[in-house]
Amino acid sequence: MDKKIIELINNEFKPEFRESVTKELLSIEPKHVMAESEFNLYNTRMSILYLSKGNIKEVIELTKCAKIDFRDVIYWANLEKKKNKTI
Repeated sequence: MDKKIIELINNEFKPEFRESVTKELLSIEPKHVMAESEFNLYNTRMSILYLSKGNIKEVIELTKCAKIDFRDVIYWANLEKKKNKTI
């Protein structure tokens, strides 16, 4: 997994949840994203971490959503980022 993702997991989650978060994110595989793109995979995982805000339950739910359509998670993260910029 990308070094930046690992750093984010270590910064956002309590030590007892880090392994579970990593496992959830690793369960999203290239086959779950368009064209089996590493770029899309990275964006999906980063979006999940951004949206979950350190909540393991959110990681689990967002991972389920990403496996159905990864674009939803990326879209929601972009909406949240835009919303936070205007406040």
